[in-house]
Amino acid sequence: MNNKTNITASGIIVFRNKNNNPELLGLVALPRHRKRSKGMYDIPKGRIDDGETAKQSAFRECLEESGLTPKLINAEPVTDEPLILWIGEVSSDDEVILEPNPYTGKYEHEGYVWVGIKEMKNSCLNYLRPAIIKAEKEIWNHIRIWSK
Repeated sequence: MNNKTNITASGIIVFRNKNNNPELLGLVALPRHRKRSKGMYDIPKGRIDDGETAKQSAFRECLEESGLTPKLINAEPVTDEPLILWIGEVSSDDEVILEPNPYTGKYEHEGYVWVGIKEMKNSCLNYLRPAIIKAEKEIWNHIRIWSK
């Protein structure tokens, strides 16, 4: 990882187009994270491992935490140090698969839901809210372009 920045973690804000309305993947955070970060929903993200780029880490974390490999819609990621996030779209019939962390053997989330952007902004872990707000316009622009 580039030591010139304070970026230590990466992830993907995952959405699907459901009848021209975006739904975001909300991973139901564990109780201790909900209490500490005053929210319900998390996104696929995690620490960048040695030898990994931020983008490689984002895809690895997304696959490990949701079973999904989204198509990125933003060339420039949303950065809110120490976190860097891309925005990725999946098909409405792609299946979310929650499995234990391959290193710890423990589940990192209690479940998942597909929620509208407004609900995600209101109910996500509080430190994710600025990134979700920044991603909202890009998601809507993407849906408008592809629904024509």
